[in-house]
Amino acid sequence: MKLIISALVFAILIASAASADGLKITEIDYHIDYTEAYTYSVEKKDRMDSGSVSPTNNSKIDADLFPGSNITFTVRVENTFPSGGPTIKGVFSRMTIEEIDDGADLEDESLDFDLEPGDDYRFDLEFAVPLDVDTLSYNAVLEAEGEDKNNTLHQTLLNLKMQVKKQSHDIRITKTLLNPGAVSCDRKAKLTAEIMNLGSNIESQNALEFKSDALGISSVDKDIALESSDEASEEEKIYVKSLNLEVPNSLSAGTYSIFVNLYWKNFVIFDQKELELIVKNCNGVSQPENDEKDISTELQETAKTEGNAQVYSGAQKPSLLISPALIFALAGGLAIAIIIGILAFKAKAK
Repeated sequence: MKLIISALVFAILIASAASADGLKITEIDYHIDYTEAYTYSVEKKDRMDSGSVSPTNNSKIDADLFPGSNITFTVRVENTFPSGGPTIKGVFSRMTIEEIDDGADLEDESLDFDLEPGDDYRFDLEFAVPLDVDTLSYNAVLEAEGEDKNNTLHQTLLNLKMQVKKQSHDIRITKTLLNPGAVSCDRKAKLTAEIMNLGSNIESQNALEFKSDALGISSVDKDIALESSDEASEEEKIYVKSLNLEVPNSLSAGTYSIFVNLYWKNFVIFDQKELELIVKNCNGVSQPENDEKDISTELQETAKTEGNAQVYSGAQKPSLLISPALIFALAGGLAIAIIIGILAFKAKAK
């Protein structure tokens, strides 16, 4: 009997507090931005991406929330005291979504503000739904509090419910990294991408491709298996690909696109990201093909003669046996030898 009486008294106190003047949450709106796979973004699906929530306990946030969604709550808090009542100062509001981030809470709060009697104030609270989230109903606690000039605390609190959903097929490029993003004298870089299965189905045939025609990049991994996001560990539903890049020294300075493509069933484009690599000249001068010129490079030239052309490749040196200077020298030497022989013969005849 005592327990029943205590419960009734507690209920009356709660009802009285709810109807009393003071600080009150009077309006809650929401809007969702979807950071989703390329294939879903171009489809422009009809979704419950905005609406209002009743500012009462245990109200449901009736929205289409998926892993990676960004949800913004616009909240209005009011000082419900009549004219002549106390000003509530240092008011701030906080929302906590409990245990949504792998067992941890997500939290955001407003800046402080003051409310005169009858005034209200609107503000935004923003959250990013984690990628590795379970399809559950989560409790969201919204509270506001402040003090009047007598240091009397005024506060209000609401418990809300929100449901996270998953699509049956939802594979995404979740991370990309190009390091460094700009190259100059050292023209080496590394490209890394991570893909993840965020859907409820097992995906056994996926392909991840790095592609850039301008940079001569074409690398693809096929038949990648990703377990269902509902049942697998993090390692089983994630795949990482890396590629070392070396930009040709002959490539002109500029900005070059690199595409990271994710294919479902190895050929249906499902997600895509574009990165940019900035190529700069080395110390303001275009990079030569080789850092040091060798003899073979210097010999890559064309030698022209009367009526004929002789091409010297970098792998060949011109032979001295076909040098015009050597031919003239040999002819001159032969002539001198003949003259000396004639003079010697005449001297002997005398």
